[in-house]
Amino acid sequence: MAVFDKIKVLDMSHALAGPYCGMLLADFGAQVVKVEHPHGDHFRPLLGGAYHAAVNRNKRDISLDLKKPEAVAVVKKLMARSDVVIESFTPGTMDRLGLGYAAAREANPAVIYCSISGYGQTGPYSSLPGYDVVAQAMCGIMMCTGHPDSPPVRVGASWIDMGAGMFTALAVLRALLERQETGQGRHVDVSLMDTALSWMSPLIVRYSMNGDLPVRAGSALGAFSPYQVFKAQDGYLFIGASTERFWQALCGILGLEELQGDPRFATNQDRVQNRQELVVLIEQALAGRLREEVVEKMRQAGIPGGPVLDVGQVLDDPHVKERGILHSWEHPQFGPVTQVKTPIAVEGQMPELKTPAPAVGQDTRRILSELGYPPEEIERMLASGVAAQTQPGGRHKP
Repeated sequence: MAVFDKIKVLDMSHALAGPYCGMLLADFGAQVVKVEHPHGDHFRPLLGGAYHAAVNRNKRDISLDLKKPEAVAVVKKLMARSDVVIESFTPGTMDRLGLGYAAAREANPAVIYCSISGYGQTGPYSSLPGYDVVAQAMCGIMMCTGHPDSPPVRVGASWIDMGAGMFTALAVLRALLERQETGQGRHVDVSLMDTALSWMSPLIVRYSMNGDLPVRAGSALGAFSPYQVFKAQDGYLFIGASTERFWQALCGILGLEELQGDPRFATNQDRVQNRQELVVLIEQALAGRLREEVVEKMRQAGIPGGPVLDVGQVLDDPHVKERGILHSWEHPQFGPVTQVKTPIAVEGQMPELKTPAPAVGQDTRRILSELGYPPEEIERMLASGVAAQTQPGGRHKP
């Protein structure tokens, strides 16, 4: 039996943060119903559907046009039977639809209502739409990401979106435990901006202590050297010689024993101050060496490091395969798809992946029937555009 198999979740979110939260809860066994407009979540077509497929597994899907009062009434019925509601609209949008926290609480006083937004439910920016990349810009991470002589750059993955979804799932766990004691629901407020600031905590604390602003240093870490990405003969690798022992061992591996007594590199502080000279010497030593050979010798010496892999190489990595973190299956719309499981193994078992991400409105008829709507009423709602039904991998079918 899954931990959350009796928990019902209404996922009214879109994009990445909210759907990822819903997916985490679904992976733990919650019964998650995703609500979408008949045209679908606007993230569905991105990257050929990869975003949608990645964060909407283990869910059922109902398609409703929330501009129609009948559709709003359906959602209120769903709220009344749900333990958790997730929404990720700009603050005020759900209230205007008549589906805000007050309406949800009226339908179900014990509901845990999760609002994910760009900047939170309060504050001067609260009415602005939220985007991962904008949060990266405004939280300080962009200013310290990239090379010193280049403009700030975004992190390559949507780490703030996913982080906000993860924090929201954690908040749901807390609220469910509290509800066991109080019987009361909660309004959870999670923002991309707050999430980004949380990830920046060490750098923020450092600035508060001594006024030091983080600087862009490429792949390097300012406190150590050599501690960055280098290029070998056949690819990139990361080398992290953060201690004197690691430095001495690295010199032996790369045939740079003459540097062990060089006063320019005598201590870590010296190596940091003379970083550019050191980088050139290490790159010259690596130019004729195979990456895997160097990585293996580093591992034997205990030096932090590893190859810089692309996604295809990651999927072929023997350790990744052995861990069982990947799950491959046939998606009705996209064909063969490899998913990443929720990375939590309890007694060696990660959460089970049961169903691929659904088509828009794939389960509309069944869900409406579960709510007590008779067949003729369901067909009328489909014909009038209040709701929509799609077959897995297919197009809308009224």
